[in-house]
Amino acid sequence: EKSKKLSARMAAMLSNADQVPLSNQQDYMEIELSIHARNLKKLDLMSNSDPFCVLYLSEPKKAAAPTSAPGGGPRLLNLGMIRSSERAVEIGRTEVVYDTQNPDFTATFKVHYHFEENQMLTVKIFDEDKKGSKNLNDHDYAGMITVSLGQLMGSNGNVVVKNVSGGTGQGVIAVRAEEVTACHDQVILQLAGQGLKNKDGWFGTSDPFVTISRMNEDGTWSLVWKSEVIMNNLSPKFKAAQIQVQKLCNGDYQRPLKLEFWDWDSDGGHDHMGYVETNLGAIIEGVGKPSGRMPVQYKGKTHGSLVTMKAEVFQVATLTEFLSGGMQMSLMVAVDFTGSNGSPMVPGTLHYLDPRGLPNQYQSAISCIGGILQEYDTDKKFPIWGFGARINGVVNHCFQIGDSEEVHGVGGLLDAYRGVFAKGITMSGPTLFSSILASATQHSIALAQSTPNQQAYSVLLILTDGIINDMRQTIDALVTASDAPLSVIIVGVGNADFSAMEALDGDGGVLKDSKFKPAKRDIVQFVPFSKFAASPSRLAAETLAEVPTQVVQYMSSKKIRPMPPVPPPDFSQVTASDDTGETVQGSDQSTGPGAGASSVPQFFEVSIPPTATPGAEMVVKSPEGHDIKFIVPAGCPAGGVVRLQY
Repeated sequence: EKSKKLSARMAAMLSNADQVPLSNQQDYMEIELSIHARNLKKLDLMSNSDPFCVLYLSEPKKAAAPTSAPGGGPRLLNLGMIRSSERAVEIGRTEVVYDTQNPDFTATFKVHYHFEENQMLTVKIFDEDKKGSKNLNDHDYAGMITVSLGQLMGSNGNVVVKNVSGGTGQGVIAVRAEEVTACHDQVILQLAGQGLKNKDGWFGTSDPFVTISRMNEDGTWSLVWKSEVIMNNLSPKFKAAQIQVQKLCNGDYQRPLKLEFWDWDSDGGHDHMGYVETNLGAIIEGVGKPSGRMPVQYKGKTHGSLVTMKAEVFQVATLTEFLSGGMQMSLMVAVDFTGSNGSPMVPGTLHYLDPRGLPNQYQSAISCIGGILQEYDTDKKFPIWGFGARINGVVNHCFQIGDSEEVHGVGGLLDAYRGVFAKGITMSGPTLFSSILASATQHSIALAQSTPNQQAYSVLLILTDGIINDMRQTIDALVTASDAPLSVIIVGVGNADFSAMEALDGDGGVLKDSKFKPAKRDIVQFVPFSKFAASPSRLAAETLAEVPTQVVQYMSSKKIRPMPPVPPPDFSQVTASDDTGETVQGSDQSTGPGAGASSVPQFFEVSIPPTATPGAEMVVKSPEGHDIKFIVPAGCPAGGVVRLQY
């Protein structure tokens, strides 16, 4: 039987479609994906496999379709009329589950499910060979499955199980989907066991850890959380953990949960020690009461107890709430001018300034990421620095670009970047990040302290082409910065080997400085530009995806709450406009009869192609057939509409 809930939701959407203005309708459903695998092939000679999965989603994209220009005449590009498929884009990776051919991954992935679109999900599974490496070539490929989100959502229980194809061609992968319920609650949960069953015989003591699984609609269980292992202890007290209530039970405090104790074994064959079935509401209610001591069941008998030491629920403010209260987000940019970039005068080098106005990778990254972040800053003034260049005979690892400490908007960033080459800097080296990070940390703290209730957060964008030469000092600086209102985005430009750079991204484990002090939180996101060169919007999405969580984590750690929402403007004092986009000045490049004949300003609208970025020079045909040259304005997204005046 097909999912009745899905059918009911779709029926409601269709029946109410004429009652809700189109502009207010949400045309997608947020779903959460979880992954399981069984009977995978053993790929390690001396031990079981260490599997992990990589997920890719191929979504339709807007394609250009010709349409008549205003007033007739030549046809212009109009985006959004026709959809076509684009290549799959990675949406995330699971954790590595060691020593098993039957992994249940705790990592989940939220995606937007569009009923009307053919969204293809690909799950590839690998056996980890080089610990911590994000380069998939360092691991053994074990196979893949592909399924459409439509098939997944229309299947029984929203679960699809498919045989692995390619690679070893052995085993199955199961994908489960569930609609996400909006819930911003989090719980600080601390569990303990008392008198648990010993599974290591007369001469040993078990090494317990505890897992939490939630019941699915079909009565099966999905693993959602796992504790650390405590060695040689039958009455373990586990560390307190902060867990999203949405992840635990999708916001339903009465949803059945299964808490299970396991005896850890190095070969992955963990022994079951017993379980408790309960729900989050009962766990919270039982703290400090007899009901908080729950008997552990093992093969129909009681073997020990599970005790809830702490279960405190609190609501975490969202990024939207901080922004509504007037929080400012500021961008800082640092550009690599080391010698490995090559001369900006030589075509094909990374800093080459194309006379046709085509942006290089540095310009594209500034435009894509800056174009989004500048919308959250009232004054749109940002610092831009360089590093690795020789100035007046001295190598400088943090110097100002431009004539002032801050520039205005993305246009100012791009102007400052282009202008630095006219000042005669010399590319040099080595590639050092620590000075840039120290300056950015100080700047972010000063900005927050100058803002009421510290309602400010900064993002540092580092653009670099090579390997970091001060890795130890860089990690020290990042650990320090993790306690500041700062996120760091590193974009690797060019085709160098960036594998060492991935160590800075906390996805592989908590960074620790030279004194073994751990980072307060993960603040780094590294992305190679080449991975998204064909889709600048994807570059922005990938690099900025973790920033909302990082903002909230920082504010929560400092107990900073959002300010009351800023009142909206008095609309009675605002003059209405029918403009569909920004008005941009263009120049008529045509020659011959009729060129530039009219003294009256002429206007027409142009859709910006997906490949164009702010700062790029374009030439389009006017309705009269004239060649009109203009610069794509800062902040204009791919597919946006501008009004040209000439």
